[in-house]
Amino acid sequence: MAEEGDLLVVLLDLALLSEEGVGAGGQAVAPADVLAQLLAFANAYTMLSSHNRLAVYAGSHDMCQLVHLGLGEGSSGSVFPAASLHAKLGELVRKAEGGHEPGANGTAPHPAGGGRVQPFALSGALSRALCLIHRLQQQAAARGRVRCCPRLLVLQGSRDGSAQYIPVMNSIFSAQRAQVVIDAVVLAPEDSSFLQQAANLTGGLYFRPPRGPGGLLGLLLAHFVTDTATRAQMDAEQSLGVDFRASCFCHKYVIETGFVCSVCLSIFCQPCRACTTCGTAFGAGGGPHRGGAGAAGHGAAHATEDGAG
Repeated sequence: MAEEGDLLVVLLDLALLSEEGVGAGGQAVAPADVLAQLLAFANAYTMLSSHNRLAVYAGSHDMCQLVHLGLGEGSSGSVFPAASLHAKLGELVRKAEGGHEPGANGTAPHPAGGGRVQPFALSGALSRALCLIHRLQQQAAARGRVRCCPRLLVLQGSRDGSAQYIPVMNSIFSAQRAQVVIDAVVLAPEDSSFLQQAANLTGGLYFRPPRGPGGLLGLLLAHFVTDTATRAQMDAEQSLGVDFRASCFCHKYVIETGFVCSVCLSIFCQPCRACTTCGTAFGAGGGPHRGGAGAAGHGAAHATEDGAG
């Protein structure tokens, strides 16, 4: 059977390429530098092997688009994706920035949320990427190709959106079942609990590099340009600790201790009469039973189990 080559899907948060995102996030890396380093990485990855396949999705808080799909040797289009990526990403950034409402003086646009960049639509990006990977894997199997170990690389520049907790975790579990590795590089002011859990559950790498002008490219070339089999032989130094806190299903708050439905494992920050997810009535058999079980697939560190046993 013929070799299929590596498959890498990059999910890019457009906040990294906008002046508004950099200003709100306090980043020291200019958008032009981030773009240049990303394009250099894309070219290096495709040059490493003629069989390498690369897809790039870019999005913001309300959209996600496929901006590049290169299927390796024999596919149509240029071998080097930097030129087309530069044009398409620039166009997306201009559209995203043009969608903001003008400021009070009618001159400068401001992002919604009082200067705080809205979260990246991570759940939608993960879902689209997993669908693409599944389709490419089926096509490869139909041609008698050897199945590869696909990877997702998330480049995020904004904070997590707690309202996305449920669909993001579902996407992570789907990736885990499909043996898709999720890697993450976070350039936001704080760590991403979602991506820490994604990397931990799928066997990927998570980095939050220093905010220097040249650190991103070195990190990408050192850890993400090679396939999983090759990098397993390398010693990747990562910061210890993963934030396993979950978001409650009622108010989308990030909590450490909460109430868990014993039927569907929905998490709530306050006691309630019935589960809003499955409708199970709580309170049967006396008061709630306190336990130390995690929630939602390694979610909350401590929880109170409620509901019908």
